[in-house]
Amino acid sequence: MVGEYSFSEMQEVERDLQLLEVLRWGRKEVADRLAQASRSGNPETLDILRSEPGYQLADFFYLLKARRIETEEDVQTLAELHNQYLVMLTKDAEKMRRLGLKVERLLDAIFTADTMPRLLANWRERPGAIDQSNLARLLVTVMSSETCRKLVVAFAEAGYLKRERTAFGTIIVRSTGAMEQIFGTCIREMRRRVQAEGSST
Repeated sequence: MVGEYSFSEMQEVERDLQLLEVLRWGRKEVADRLAQASRSGNPETLDILRSEPGYQLADFFYLLKARRIETEEDVQTLAELHNQYLVMLTKDAEKMRRLGLKVERLLDAIFTADTMPRLLANWRERPGAIDQSNLARLLVTVMSSETCRKLVVAFAEAGYLKRERTAFGTIIVRSTGAMEQIFGTCIREMRRRVQAEGSST
């Protein structure tokens, strides 16, 4: 447990500032590289790629890849952990207030006997494929369903997602892998910058 923060420990404060600088650089770099590699030059699309929710979407797909969420069983485990977290969150009124979330919204985002089979079936048929509404469920704590929809459209226009409508009227989303590469490269550069700063002090 870290004690009370001291601004008088100048060497420690300097290291903190270096870390903060790297974190800020990394967030900006992800946004800039997503925009630079975009297949679309539409200003509205580029604005969405550079947005905070855009960073969170790239973060989500990076984590799927980095955590090796590959099989149907992996996705089921992810969904079950998601459900457990949301149930726990519904019991913490103060945390919900801080996050700007309502119980109804969280309950709607829980995978049920109706929605879980579709999540698993889509992934089983095409590994990496997620129904757009299920993607919104998984991202419920950081963005609304409408924000998720706008992100999916923009990231598809930019070439980072494949988006297709099924015969049942649902939208299936799959990553092309490009955004994970961009995000991962930036994360690794951030880590190396922090390590370089640490070894030089």
